[in-house]
Amino acid sequence: MAKKKNKPTDSVEVRERPIKSIAKTITWRVIASATTFTLTLMIFHDDPQATEKASGVAGAEAVIKMFLYFLHERAWNVVRWGKMRVYVRHYNMIRRRVVRKMLISLNPSND
Repeated sequence: MAKKKNKPTDSVEVRERPIKSIAKTITWRVIASATTFTLTLMIFHDDPQATEKASGVAGAEAVIKMFLYFLHERAWNVVRWGKMRVYVRHYNMIRRRVVRKMLISLNPSND
């Protein structure tokens, strides 16, 4: 019975392509701008106390946008578009190092 070699297993990494990051950035900016516009329109409706209301907008916007961004990221996590599988073969890297060391040891030094 032939004995199997124990090779390190391949690992798979899933990486996002830059185009997906660009699409996420654009869609998030649309959501964030629409939220700011709606909040500002509701809070500043015919009131002369702009400073106090601007503070309210800033506080509300921070909380609401963090929640919306979390939902946005979770939604994009479900989308498979823009992801790629990268196979990493660890034993190939080890084999290259061994071959390289062998070639260096066979090469006579030129002193």
